[in-house]
Amino acid sequence: MSTDSPASHVHTRDTPAGDWLDAFPLGNGRLGAMVFGDPVRERVSLNDGTAWSGGVDSEARQRAISADDARSALAGARAALLAGSFDEATACVQRLQSDYSQSYLPFGDLLLDVTHSGPTSDYRRSLWLRDASVVVSYAVGSSRVTRRSFVSAPDQAFVLSLSVDGDETVDVSVRLDSPLAVLGRGFGWATVRLPSDAAPPHEPDLPSPVYDARPSVRGALVARWEHDGTDRSADGVMRATGVRRLLLVVTTATTFTAIGQPPSGSEETALAAATVTADAALAVGAGELFDRHRAEHRRLYDRAALSFAGGDDRTSLIAYLFHFGRYLLISSSRPGGLPATLQGLWNESMRPPWSANYTVNINTQMNYWAAETANLAECAGPLFDLVSAMRTSGERTARHLYDARGWCAHHNTDAWAYTSPAGRRRGDPSWAFWPLAGVWLCRHLVEHVRFGADRAFAADVAWPVVTSAAEFLLDWLVEGPDGSLSLSPSTSPENHFAVGGESYAVDGTSTVDLTLTRELFSSVGELAGLLGASSEPIVASAAAALDRLPALPVGADGRVQEWLVDRSLPEPHHRHVSHLYAVFPGDDTSPRFAAAAARSLDARGDDSTGWSLAWKLALRARLRQPERLPALIDLALRPAGVRSAGEQGGLYPNRFSAHPPFQIDGNLGFTAAVAEFVVQSHAAVIDLLPAVPTDWPAGRLHGLVARPGVVVDVEWDSRQRLVAARLSAARAVAVEARWQDSSVRVDLDAGGEVHLAPGADARSLVVRANGATAR
Repeated sequence: MSTDSPASHVHTRDTPAGDWLDAFPLGNGRLGAMVFGDPVRERVSLNDGTAWSGGVDSEARQRAISADDARSALAGARAALLAGSFDEATACVQRLQSDYSQSYLPFGDLLLDVTHSGPTSDYRRSLWLRDASVVVSYAVGSSRVTRRSFVSAPDQAFVLSLSVDGDETVDVSVRLDSPLAVLGRGFGWATVRLPSDAAPPHEPDLPSPVYDARPSVRGALVARWEHDGTDRSADGVMRATGVRRLLLVVTTATTFTAIGQPPSGSEETALAAATVTADAALAVGAGELFDRHRAEHRRLYDRAALSFAGGDDRTSLIAYLFHFGRYLLISSSRPGGLPATLQGLWNESMRPPWSANYTVNINTQMNYWAAETANLAECAGPLFDLVSAMRTSGERTARHLYDARGWCAHHNTDAWAYTSPAGRRRGDPSWAFWPLAGVWLCRHLVEHVRFGADRAFAADVAWPVVTSAAEFLLDWLVEGPDGSLSLSPSTSPENHFAVGGESYAVDGTSTVDLTLTRELFSSVGELAGLLGASSEPIVASAAAALDRLPALPVGADGRVQEWLVDRSLPEPHHRHVSHLYAVFPGDDTSPRFAAAAARSLDARGDDSTGWSLAWKLALRARLRQPERLPALIDLALRPAGVRSAGEQGGLYPNRFSAHPPFQIDGNLGFTAAVAEFVVQSHAAVIDLLPAVPTDWPAGRLHGLVARPGVVVDVEWDSRQRLVAARLSAARAVAVEARWQDSSVRVDLDAGGEVHLAPGADARSLVVRANGATAR
């Protein structure tokens, strides 16, 4: 019998955080906090998910090429590729580049100074995942001081409570600060302005941040408290002496309205809104604030859990990381907010790596791989909002740059729905030119439908976005002399090929572009069948184009090629494995392609960045290679120093995943991969235990979700064999469940459940209902 170890839900440290990458994260999908836990000089780094530089017109202000010149550049690139002139093709696509997306920035700091009568001892701080709280506890003489912090979703506030058990009292002071431009401050409040522009660190010749006459987001921070001490507040600083009980709430508000829309209001209106929220939260009281917060968090968090029978520190850490990924998604992406960025909800830098933006050539997508399978589908809502907004801006980009219908997007986007290619007309096209990012994002909408989203979502959200992306592809495709269709120019995200001793990124038809195009055209037909829209012209056009696309290329060496033309790769161990998209997150595990993908992974090697390790884990799971998983897991679990560099993933002291630097996709991708170990449903069947790592002890994972919305609990023994499984569904569905080579058809009533187990021969799968067994 597996047991739910406390270590799989709690991370405890015996010293305060000396670095941001050792601090513990809290969040409610909009307001984020990093708690350092210093008993004397506490710092809580605060983020507001709407704190983005620039504005809705930032992209238009940067666009440098005219529509006519863009058409000329595109034609030039295509002609150059036909002539084998890769230098000229590179120069042409660079002419299409705009500048850069905007940056997600830190919002403020809560500074809490606590004076004690003597030294502190017996210190510990813990992040409690099930409670979404950080508890700091230490002794002062014979007394014990405890601080508990959390960020409440119901009450939209950061909350810190302090209590002293014993005769000790403490003196406390509270200040609010911000690295942003501070417009005003007073007793328990500050108003701020976001920059008009913030260039990324990979553009070091540009000033950042820039504050000028261009409009930008304004905001406010407000702190309110109550305590049992004597108030000594003065000079705008909150001070109290002789405190044994304290409740402190901090709220934020900004003038941001919605993705891709202009701000509204001023710092004064933001201050008024934050004040109302803070006063309301304080009136609730410490106990009820925590109870409401915990109940709402557990409504999501307790849906799924991984546990092992026995095990050791390693398996406890694996279970913790599965839970931590779910915790981070709950904390950084809630309905009505913005999606999780490269760093989720958390950032302390005014010039963060890659602008802490949405990098949509893998990273943003990986953030949401576990949303459906790990039973957090509503947490993907902000991603759908972003994609819908990008459709609008992407239609302008497609029309202006490519004279194409529909919508497209490139490598990066932001809260303003940026869709242009970045790079300042000099960026390497490997990371600055890739117009199929929107096509990849469409998969998440289609998957939401496959996992059971209602017809309204399919018709009103998925269908217009997917069909518009299909229109772009139909105009983007190039017809060859033999009538086949290709994609030109084409890149494989961030990778290169070599010709004549030189390295290039721009060619015709990369494998990932071909895969995405085939998938999207198929999705058009799938959605049309569901919605009764098969007579729509776009459906016939997509089907006809699909028939004219080449098959995915496998080279003479038996590996999947990166491009349709087999090219030499100067970086054979590259972190991106985009050419294997068809296996995961796609669903092509046909024998020929699976064998080629396995050879390709072997050639790539195991070690890489944190997020690349997560992708490889998911790929090996799809390929049914559980024996390859332990080594990859060990690489993902190894410690990473806070100053580590290079491309070796691992875990920072607070268990954030290292690229390096920190990127949250490694954490969220790990959770998605673990789900794939235990349950897969991409092939129209619910596969139980398809790739449980060969070194895992007996265990149980409950609460995963399989297509078309079936909740799966599954238990295995020490040899990774099925012990029992339970399937349940909110609506009536008929599914096929499989374990090893045995399968059964299951009819689930709405709200009903079915129990599965091995048969008497220990090889077949049987249904157990009401104590009876039936094939």
